[in-house]
Amino acid sequence: MNTGKWTAAVMAGLMLGPAMCLTPAMPGEVPALSVAQAAERQVTAVVDSRVKKVVKKRHVTTYPSIRQALAGMAGQKADSYLLQLKPGTYREKVTIALPNLTMIGEDAATTCIVWNDAEGTPLRPGDTHPSGKATYTMECATVKITSAAKNFQAVNLTFANDFPTEARRADKTMKAVQAFAVTDEADRSSFYQCRFLGRQDTLYANAGRQYYRDCYIEGDVDFIFGQAPAAVFESCEIRSLARAVKQDGKAHSMGYVTAPSTLAQDKGYLFYRCHLTSDIPAPHYAMLGRPWHPSSEQREVSSAAAFRECQIDTPIKEKAWNSMKNKYGVFQPEDNRLYEYRNTGRGALTGGNRRQLTDAEAEQFTPAAFLGDWKPARRA
Repeated sequence: MNTGKWTAAVMAGLMLGPAMCLTPAMPGEVPALSVAQAAERQVTAVVDSRVKKVVKKRHVTTYPSIRQALAGMAGQKADSYLLQLKPGTYREKVTIALPNLTMIGEDAATTCIVWNDAEGTPLRPGDTHPSGKATYTMECATVKITSAAKNFQAVNLTFANDFPTEARRADKTMKAVQAFAVTDEADRSSFYQCRFLGRQDTLYANAGRQYYRDCYIEGDVDFIFGQAPAAVFESCEIRSLARAVKQDGKAHSMGYVTAPSTLAQDKGYLFYRCHLTSDIPAPHYAMLGRPWHPSSEQREVSSAAAFRECQIDTPIKEKAWNSMKNKYGVFQPEDNRLYEYRNTGRGALTGGNRRQLTDAEAEQFTPAAFLGDWKPARRA
């Protein structure tokens, strides 16, 4: 498991807040890449926040922003696209619709894409709402990877949403404080050594097969959620953040790692050999998740998440899964597919509502079984 460095980075201050994304005084050059040249035609571009205008040199164009780079690349027909991000903090809201796109940074600790919208954020100039009536955003993700972006891959990048969730919870000026770092709806999307920083609803893993390897994902409430038919998190650090709760001397839940809304025929989320950590103080605790059944979903939902061979150092009790309701009723964990298998660590208890897979059942809870004929591979 390659997770220790993420904890060290967080403890060093690479979390939400003023110093969340650190930029070195003299950014280094993006190293030479080893990219599989499966396609005959590949468009390569560079993004560098230090440049003031678009610069073309030989066959590579350097852009000052990610949005400009994506627009420029979209105008060029190719079989694949490679976008190199120089170290820096890119404060912009990005939508990705290019297929076969690889985005790579030198180091996730120094290459950060960040924005600060929540679902209750008033529309900004140029924003629209699907209904044409509402005055708040429904597309709050810093980076949205659409269904058109098949085979998307990100390496060595941080995706962050630094909306001040705790402050807005405290002053109650906004009802909707969900603030996504990433919305992912692309089939065969993969992430290597990336960080996802946020609070509530950090990672919206909502459609297509998805793979996360050696990543760091943090948040407090439902911070990995959605309807992806198969999403595998392998050797990742999953960090539950402390949040304000009643100070009455009692133990309180500080939130939920997952809120899957898996369709009945799909597999859902698999956390395979991950490390669950937290900064939650005693006597408080976190929960592994709750079954989200969107009231607008007409298809049958059977929320699915499994934690297999994980080291659980987050404080979690025997009741690790909670119920969740919508306007039609209350949905209980035992009526959904929420499991564990051979976990270790102080939070790896048994009993309560922590259903354990049998050895025979566990054969279907592997990355290969979840992803089927797709075998993810790092391209850069």
